[in-house]
Amino acid sequence: MENIFCYYDKLAPGYDQSRFGNTYGQFLHHQEHRVLTRWLGHIPAAHTLDLACGTGRLLDFARTGLDKSPNMLQEARQKHPSKKLILGDATKMPFPDNCFEAVFSFHFFMHLDRDYMGAVLTEVWRVLRPGGRFIVDVPSQKRRSLTGGHSHGGWHGSGAMDISEWVAELDKKWQMVDRQGILFLPVHRIPARWRATFLPFDNLLCHSFLKEYASYLVLCLVKK
Repeated sequence: MENIFCYYDKLAPGYDQSRFGNTYGQFLHHQEHRVLTRWLGHIPAAHTLDLACGTGRLLDFARTGLDKSPNMLQEARQKHPSKKLILGDATKMPFPDNCFEAVFSFHFFMHLDRDYMGAVLTEVWRVLRPGGRFIVDVPSQKRRSLTGGHSHGGWHGSGAMDISEWVAELDKKWQMVDRQGILFLPVHRIPARWRATFLPFDNLLCHSFLKEYASYLVLCLVKK
């Protein structure tokens, strides 16, 4: 797992610009922001944790962020000097039991093997209050099966799953209350000047019965 943190440490200074400073990244950011607004809009940021917060792109929804990359946290602190940003491991978080109403994590589980993912799920369950929400994304295995997509560099983006696999991973401690897709259309193949025009159509498809064939699945889990 250390490869992941070293990789993002090196990317940190230019990460926001290279990944989200273009029309593709803005398309993705809009959809992720929309998901969090819908599922977390009623929960105060003071009671929410951004797990693997990176440069703090989504920290408007949380007062606390945790990441294992010092350089990513340095970028986040420049943007959010009032936030509580903590260097730490997602499997051993420095928080008491039942202290958050919500936790969310984007672009993190996609890199994890099943054992590490299970350890993080256990730790998220510990820090959430009963009835608390965990919002997490993973690449869609059904989409990859159709397109022949694959991971890069062994661990990078290797954590693809489908809904049935997620249900199998969850024990009696969790309930899946909602799910949707993100990035249904092959946005990278749409000319940049037209991408914003296709966004409403993509949003519609990501909520339809075809949602599991979007590039990413976003799940809303509730602690029982």
